[in-house]
This record gives sequence, C-alpha cells and structure tokens, in this order.
Amino acid sequence: MTTTVRAALFTGQKATPPYLEPVDLPIREPSAGEAVVEIVAAHIRSYASESLSGVRPFMGVAPMVPGNGGVGIIRAIGPGSTILKVGQMVAIDPAIRARDNAISPDTIIMGFFAAGPGGTSLHSVWRHGTWAEKAVIPFEVLFPIPPSLLAKHDLHTLVSLPGYSIPYGGLCDSLRPGETIAITGATGPFGASTVAVALAMGARRVIASGRNQATLKTYVEKFGPRVVPLVTTGDEALDTANFKKAAGEGYEIDVAFDILPPTAPFATARAAINAVRINGTVVLMGGVQQNVELPYSQLVFNNLTIKGRFMNSRSNVVELLAMMEAGLLDPTLLEYKTFRLDQIEESLQWARTHAGPFEATVLLPNAK
Repeated sequence: MTTTVRAALFTGQKATPPYLEPVDLPIREPSAGEAVVEIVAAHIRSYASESLSGVRPFMGVAPMVPGNGGVGIIRAIGPGSTILKVGQMVAIDPAIRARDNAISPDTIIMGFFAAGPGGTSLHSVWRHGTWAEKAVIPFEVLFPIPPSLLAKHDLHTLVSLPGYSIPYGGLCDSLRPGETIAITGATGPFGASTVAVALAMGARRVIASGRNQATLKTYVEKFGPRVVPLVTTGDEALDTANFKKAAGEGYEIDVAFDILPPTAPFATARAAINAVRINGTVVLMGGVQQNVELPYSQLVFNNLTIKGRFMNSRSNVVELLAMMEAGLLDPTLLEYKTFRLDQIEESLQWARTHAGPFEATVLLPNAK
C-alpha cells in the first residue's frame, strides 16, 4: 500500500503566481541512514517567491518540493541510527553533503539548491524539502532538540536555527571574544541573525551597516550599545573612514563579514575590508553576483586572511542549540506569522512583504 503526503510541489519557474501546486505525493520507506520526519514547522524566506519566479538564481531540479530545513518529529527510521529515535523532536539542517568525498564534497540545500558535478546525483535522492507533511531526511542533517530547550520555547520558534547557523558557520573560526566586527549586508535577511550571533560569541562591538537607517536603529534597541549602526553612503572612501571611526577610539576592526544579497554592489563590502586592521580577517558569505576586486598590495602588506564560506558544519548546529539553551541566542526575538499548507501562496506573498530583520514567516504543514 502506497503512503502519500500532502506537499507543495514546484514544477518549474513561472513569472506570476501560483508558483506551487498542493498535491498528494508518494513517500518511500526510509533506507539505511534515513528517517521519515513529520514536519512541524518550516521557514519561508522573504526571497522565496523571487527564487520560484526566476528573479533570483535558482538551481533546483524540478519537479521538487521546496523547503530548506525546519523542525519535526521522527516517525520512522532506517537502519544505522546511534542516537536518533522514533518520536524524537529534531532540528533539520538544510545542507546535505556527499558522503563519499571527504575532501571536497558537493553540497545541496534541500528543497532549493543543487550545484557542482555531484549535485544532481544528490538531488535525485533527496530532492524534496520540508514544505510537506512528511519528508525523507538523511541522518546527518537531523539534530535532537534537548528537552530543556523544548521546555523554554514553542517548537515552531526553533525554525530560526538555520538563520543563525549559516552566519555562525562563517564566524566560528574567525571571530574571537572581545574583537570588533563590521558586518555588511546587516539589514538583509540574515543580517539580524549575524548581529545576534556575533554578540553571543562575545564580540566587543558589532558595526552593523546598511542603507536602512530605521532598521539599524532597531538593532540598538534590541541588542544594546554593543551594536553601532552605520549607514553606508556609496562613497567607498567615506564609508571606509566611517567604518574605522565606528570601531571606537583606540580600537580597530578585527573582522569584516559580508552577507550582502545578490543585487548589492561589492563596493559596499570593499569599504569595510579596507578598514580591517593589519593581520585581520575577511569572511565572504553573501550572494553578490559579480567578480571581486581587491587591492593586491593591501592584502599582502596588511597580511589579511580572506575566507569564502558556504553554509555551516554539522557541529555548528549542535553548538547553536546549546547556545540557545543557555540563553545566549534568543529565538523569540522574531515575530512569527504562521500559515497552513493550503495557504502556501499566501505565505509566499506575506514573506515577500514582511522581510524585516525580526519578522519570520513559518509554514505549519500539518496544521488543519
């Protein structure tokens, strides 16, 4: 007897909605190293409709069910588990990496992104994401949620975890307690999360930069005086001078962290990079779709370390769950708007028009 689940199916990019079709899809039994997870909640990003319509780059292989991670309950489990159990509440990390390449594994983002020579192969097995009642998920991206954390928060609020884990993946080996960090793209979808993570890691000062002065002001109201807002002007030399000044008298910028969206000019990030101290670090984690130009001699003479970073490691998720349990990261900073699966198109439009740093659109696939 074939088991089916209700899901939001993506069949290809369309210029106008509806972008998805609610359908009943067969779901297979889990193989070794997999579990069937009942999806309690999944995040809908503010740019989801732009990806589905083709406005933003989209490298998924249709047909597929979108949905990048979330939280859920294990309902069936294949052989090979050591800590995962049926009935367990789990966080679902969206990054699935090839198991057979320890040095340079291809990575897909479930329900969204398949790239690299092995990406299509991975995607053919785990093409369906979490905008469904249930999904087959590999063990390595499932993380048990500690009971003490569940006691503090509603389960759907924990969909904020990937928003924290992505910037943490870029900061965990670059930012030290007491250091000063400049963030470009701070008012974008991942901006507030990056600010929160840097503070949780013990940053002395977080220079949050962007064009939206009102949004930057809310960071000071939410997080306190360790956050210094900086409105960028587009004048690269002036912005560099302002970054240096924002570090505070007697201090320099130790880390420049970029998480700009695809449409942003790289000059904004370069202004912050130019302000980094000698022996400082630059982390590039945004979506800028252009070549990067940096002054060669400055990189050499200032002994700068430049890192490109895509997503986070598995251990980062465990560390962030512990940081949430300890109160260092607060998922209740976000204001959540929830939708049922039959409201998927409405949820996409809501997410697009409510893209503030403390707004979250959440799909509850099993809600009636």
